[in-house]
Amino acid sequence: MNENEELKNPDVHYEPGDVNAIFLTKFGIGMMFTIAVFLFGLWGLFSYFKAREAKEGVPPSAVVRVREAPPEPRLQVTPESDLKQMRADEEQIMHQYAWLDPDKGIVRIPIERAMDLVAQRGLTAAANAPVSGTGQGKKP
Repeated sequence: MNENEELKNPDVHYEPGDVNAIFLTKFGIGMMFTIAVFLFGLWGLFSYFKAREAKEGVPPSAVVRVREAPPEPRLQVTPESDLKQMRADEEQIMHQYAWLDPDKGIVRIPIERAMDLVAQRGLTAAANAPVSGTGQGKKP
């Protein structure tokens, strides 16, 4: 064996298909530089847009410019308070007297009073009433 063929460490071998570390390092540095250029470019572009809108007096959001209500269905802004209000309205309806049709003498009564009347009089009137959808009465 001459000097060129002699191995200094026989347990370590070089694979020609190994990763090229120099190329990967250059690629990583180039990618970081490219990202930095794009970030500064976008920062400048958004600064330009912000200055242009401030100069023209345009509101920052298109929602601010809407003068009429959007079409149905609309989203609830405060669903918790809307639910509380709906339940309070239902409670008021269930616990108060009110005229539904004064000309025909139809009155809404509180639910407690309606349950008392049903307990006193029974359901004979309701038993003879037509069943919804069929048109036939229930036989006693």
